[in-house]
Order: sequence, then C-alpha cells, then structure tokens
Amino acid sequence: MTDPKPTSGQQPPPRGSAADEPSTLPSPDDTPPCPDRSLPPGTPWKTRLQILTGSRSALLFGIAGAVVVAMVAGLLTLTSSSADSDAAQTTQRNLKPFREAVDDLAKAPGLRYKDTSASGTTQNEISVTANGSQFGTASSGRNAPVRDVLRIGGKAFTREHVAPAPGQDPTAGGKTQPSEWAAGMDDGSKLLDKTLARAIAPSGLAAVLTKALTGLEKSPASADGARASSPYGQQPLSVNGTPALGVDTSAGRLLVTKNKPHRVLRLEAHDPRESISAQGEQAPNGETPTAPPTVTTGPLVSGDAEGMEVIPVLADAADKMFDTLVEYAGQLKDATDRGIAFSLDGAGEMNCTSSGCTTTQSFTGVVTSTARKERVTKGEVTATMNANFTIDGKPAGQCTSAQRTFPVRGNTVSGTLKCSDPGAGPLYASVAARVQAQAKADAQTCGCQVRLTYPLRAKTLINARALAEVEAQKLADQAKSERDLAACAKPHSFPSGTQVLLANGATRAIEDIRIGDRVVASEPRTGLTAARPVTNTFTTEDDENFTRLTITTEQGPATVTATDNHPFWLEDDQRWKNAGALRIGDELRTPDGVSVPVTEVRNQQGPQRTHDLTVKGLHTYYVLAGQTPVLVHNSNCPLTGGFKAGVSPDEIADINRGFGGETLLSGSPANTLANASRYNSFWDKSAVVIRDIAGSHMFNNGNKRTAQATVEQLMQRNGVTSGPTSADLRSVIDRVGKGQLHDVSDISAALRGY
Repeated sequence: MTDPKPTSGQQPPPRGSAADEPSTLPSPDDTPPCPDRSLPPGTPWKTRLQILTGSRSALLFGIAGAVVVAMVAGLLTLTSSSADSDAAQTTQRNLKPFREAVDDLAKAPGLRYKDTSASGTTQNEISVTANGSQFGTASSGRNAPVRDVLRIGGKAFTREHVAPAPGQDPTAGGKTQPSEWAAGMDDGSKLLDKTLARAIAPSGLAAVLTKALTGLEKSPASADGARASSPYGQQPLSVNGTPALGVDTSAGRLLVTKNKPHRVLRLEAHDPRESISAQGEQAPNGETPTAPPTVTTGPLVSGDAEGMEVIPVLADAADKMFDTLVEYAGQLKDATDRGIAFSLDGAGEMNCTSSGCTTTQSFTGVVTSTARKERVTKGEVTATMNANFTIDGKPAGQCTSAQRTFPVRGNTVSGTLKCSDPGAGPLYASVAARVQAQAKADAQTCGCQVRLTYPLRAKTLINARALAEVEAQKLADQAKSERDLAACAKPHSFPSGTQVLLANGATRAIEDIRIGDRVVASEPRTGLTAARPVTNTFTTEDDENFTRLTITTEQGPATVTATDNHPFWLEDDQRWKNAGALRIGDELRTPDGVSVPVTEVRNQQGPQRTHDLTVKGLHTYYVLAGQTPVLVHNSNCPLTGGFKAGVSPDEIADINRGFGGETLLSGSPANTLANASRYNSFWDKSAVVIRDIAGSHMFNNGNKRTAQATVEQLMQRNGVTSGPTSADLRSVIDRVGKGQLHDVSDISAALRGY
C-alpha cells in the first residue's frame, strides 16, 4: 500500500509515527525530492527531475544524497539509541533475580561453601553459621590427608579426618575415628586461614554481593546483561545440572538459579577466555576492546580460589549443622596445642597398693613463638597427663590427671603431674600375692634373702591443652547458644484449641491465655515443678509444617499437634527435641515425672493460625494430649533480640517510661526482641528495634527517644564503634517516625550508610 498522492495545491501528507515507519528506506520511486516552486504544482517528480539542467541535477543529487545519508544516519542513531536503552533496561530488569537470591541468602541460618583452589590442588567444604562459626573439611594438596577444621569464638582447631588406631590398616574398610582436636598450625602455612577467610557468614556475603550489584546499576549496562549462556562457546550456564543465570560483578561472576525461587548457586572468578573471545570480536569491528573484568571485592579477591559453590543451609540441614557444631565444640575440652611440645624428665615414679596405682611424672616443654603470641594466655600453659598401667604384662587400667597450669618462662615451661587409678588395685593385689609366695618359696629353698620384684609399668603422655576447662565450656555454651538462637528464628507454636495446664489444675485453650496467667512449669533437669506467670504471648498466621504425635496414656491413645520445630522434653534422653525429629519409643515428661511413650509421629502440611507463650523463669509449660499433660519449651527465643549482648524487655519498658513514650510496639518489647532475633546482622536487628518502637510515631518524641537510647545501649554493649553518630541515628529514627523508611532493609541500609 502506498501513500495517497497529493491533490493540486496540497503538500504531501506528513509521515506517521515512528511505529508506522517502514523498516527499510523507501525506494526512489516513492520518495519525492524537495518541491521545485518554478514548476506547476502537481508535476510528477520524475518529470521535474528530468527537465532540470545538469548543474541543478548535480546539485539536487548532492542534496538528495545528503538527505538520504542524513536519514540513514538518523535512523541508525534512533535505532542504536533505542537498542542501547532497551539493553540498559533489560540489564536493570535482569538484576532482579540476583537481588532476590541475595536477599534470601542474608536470611539463611548458615551457608556451605565448596571451593577449589586456583591451581586445582586443594578442595574444601566449609559450613558457616549466621554468627560466623565455621567447621568442615580441608585438604592442602592432592595427596595430602583430609583434615577437619573448626573455628569458634575466634579460635581455630584442626584434626585428622581419619586417624586409624595403632596397627589398623586405614584401607581395610573398618570403622575409623578422627584424631583429637588440636590448636595451632605452626608450620607457617596460611592455606587454612585463607580457606576459612573465604567462607564468610550469610549476612557478610549478602552485603558484599548487594554492593557489587549496586555497582552494576551505576556503571554502563552491558549488552548481554544477565545471561543464561557463557560468551565463550555460548554453552548454557548451569551448576551441577541446575540451569543458571550469570552476571559479572566486582565480586566475580554470580550464578543464581534460572527458575524461581531464585537462589545463589556459585560465585566464581572471571574466565579470561571470555575476555579474549570478546576482544577478538571487537577488534575487527573497529571497536575499542573492553578491559577484562577483575575481582576487586569479596571472598575471591585474593585469587586463591577459582570459584565456590554457595549452598544455603535451611530447615533440617540447619538443625544438623548446629548439632554438628555443638558436638564439635563439646569435644574441645580435650583439644591439644601443637605449638607446645613436652618431653619427659626421666621414667617417672609408679606406686601400687591394693587400693590402686599412682604415677608421678616431671616434664619440660618448649613453646613456639606463634603459640606464645596467639594462644598462651596470662603467661601460663595448661597441661594434663594420661597414663596406661600394666602389671605383670597385663593391662591394669589408665588415669588422667586434673588440668593444671604452669608458668611460661621465655619459651619453656616445666612441671610435674600426677594421677591415680583405683581400678588397678585388685590386679596388683593378686600379682603381689603371687610374687610374695614365689619369693618366700625361693628363700626357703636357697636359705637366703630374695628381693621382691613387681613387674609394674606406667606409660605416660603429657599434652598441652589448647583450652582451660573454663574456656572450653565457654565455647561449648556458645555453640549451644547459636543453636538456640537459630531455633528462635523459626517460630514454633501450637494450633488454636490446644489446651494448656494452668496452675490451679484447670486447662485453657492456648489462644485464650493472657499475660499474667499462671501455668504449671518445670525444670526437668532438677525436677522442680512450680506455678509461673506468662510474660508474653505470640500468634503466627501462616505456619504450615506440623507434626501430630500419638502417645500412650492411662486413658488410651491420645494426640497433640505442634509445629514440627517445637521442642518437647525427652525424659529418657534428658534433652529437648523438636516434634518433627521425635521417633516411636521416645518418652515425654508429665507433671508428676512419669514418662509416656510416643507411638506414632505423623507430619502434616497446611496453613494454620498458631500460638506460643513465654513463661517467666522456667520457660516451659504443659500442653495436653487428650487428658495427659506433656512438657514443652516456651518461646525458645532468648529475649535479647539475638544480640551477642542484648537488652531485656524490662529495660526497654523502663527506658520508655523514663521518656514518657507509649509502648505501642508489635504487642510488647518482648515481641520486638523476638522479631529482631529473626535477623542476622547487628544493623538489621537494630532496624527492627527502631521500626517497632518509633514507626508511625511522627509526633511521639518519647518513643523516638526510646528507640535511640535502646540502639545506643546495644551499640555500647556490643562494642560497635563505627556507624551513625547520635545525631545521625536520630535523623534515621525521625525518618522512620515520619513513614519515610518502612522496611527493615531500608532502615538497615540507612544505618550502615554512616
């Protein structure tokens, strides 16, 4: 279809919008030149062109050529500009999957990293909790033994992953155990330190990647943006068979799942082959080759690793992660120190009677400079001695001395240790009676004196303990605290209608329990059972994962349903265990201390409104299975917001009363701290405190001052010296009060910005 020809006295109709333009340049037959006003209107443009003189024709061709060239240039400019704009917009849009994945990463209880060194000689698998504790396996070379590693409380430990017993063939397939934990890598190697440095906590990695993605938004958008294939050979991107999207950032190439829900899969160094390939394509086109991307931030900046898989640790895997951390930390009481080597001073002494055997051993030790600098506290070394007794060639038992501390003088330490084994007494008495009888017979035969010789031996080994008992217990408690805090981040509750045992012996539905009501509570380890008041109540609207337990009671089978992560007390194991982890045969506790066995465990899914309580002091209460009460934990959240050094609900209430504010939080100060405990970083937790206390209180200066005083107290108690000044903090709080900042992430970003 062609445009209509103009009638006499009319100009050609204007061209349509860009959307109506032809995709190619029109042919000369359809494109009129500029009108010649010396010819009658309506003269066909070909005729007008033919009657022109040569000079005018040449001029016209020059003008027409310029017009055509200008049109072509204009079309190319418009097309290029539009394409560049679309590409930029596409890149912006395609960053959304990466941001979603990184946001979820920040909330994970832990991460598991699998990385390989840049040379391909080492492979490591390290898990890290939200608090930064780490454990896993590492190797320093293809033929090097695999070692277990553990870092908690700023202290690092290693052990042989497989340590065969003396004389055992490690290749025989028998069960082997790891060696004891030991502190210190005093051989000068930094491989372990570098491995652990790359495995940063979820919130730390999320912060690095968020900053890297923000940097992409501020830089010119690449044409390919977020891509699903590699430019080098255009092979599809995937990680272990999972289709992936990739984007090059200042932290390396970030790979996330192609399909929703998006999650982080891998972070890897930039591939130099792709840069060479891209530069090879740019050069023939006259383009200036782009500089190859480099890693300038994040865990790969050292160049020691070619990449690392990043696996969020969630749900049951998180429970296992924390159980392993608690197990490993509990073993540190026996950890040794490789930086302190002891030698025995002589053979020592061994004395036995019918009451047992005792050995005493003197020793001298040498302390390396690294151990003295990093691990010798207060100028003292803690040591223990292990001794194995044999009497007449027969094993007679063993003993371990109590831990003792000895002063370090220069780089040496010396002392004496002693231990006893009463169990060796009966064997000694038997052997001594035999030896004495034989000696008496020999003396009678020879008519001479016979010297009694008792075949006794003590094989002793003295070890430097990496930790004193108090230090080891502190690390074990930290691991348990991390596990409890992780459980706190997952609300656990009971469905509406679940009956709770009151102090007067009556029962009431959990949704009808109010603050101040008194319930029956127990401390199962001591056997104390007493009435305690409820200090807080919680309601969750969207819990979905439940476990129904069937137990055997005097009245017959009875059931109780809870979220799968609600802790029940196991009377047989003397510990708390989540409902979903209970097994047939586990025994639950009743108020009179009688155990009732679990006969069925059934998992159920489906959204329900649920409820939980906080009980003062004992932090437990009883729910009913049929007519039988069983002991459960209350809200497992430590009411300090999950801060390493927190504030209590009562402290917040006192601050609030002092400033004359209204305690209009999400129910109560305790609820605010419970909400804060669901986040990982200090500033995210502080953002929750500000949101709950100061949010929607534009004119309530008391609540805003409460929020500021609470956060400043938290900063002081946790040793946070960087961050907003008092004036900066008040500015952020004012913006929250005015409704200019709503989300925790936005408030946290504002706090981090100073």
